[in-house]
Amino acid sequence: MKFATISLAKFFKIIRVLFADIMQGLSTCMCAFASFGSLYILDGWMKLAGFVGFIILAYFISLLMDVLKN
Repeated sequence: MKFATISLAKFFKIIRVLFADIMQGLSTCMCAFASFGSLYILDGWMKLAGFVGFIILAYFISLLMDVLKN
């Protein structure tokens, strides 16, 4: 019954990793929708700025969540 024994610290580490993965996926998805939405909503050079800005924001959020996972 070795599989049934799990320490509380290991359990919370697994929960923390899963929560970080969920938050990374949700924030990246929201930034992707916002970046493509900015192509339809904004006018002129703001289209490109909004698109690139949200893509960069999604990258940094993903990078931050990877750091927090470890």
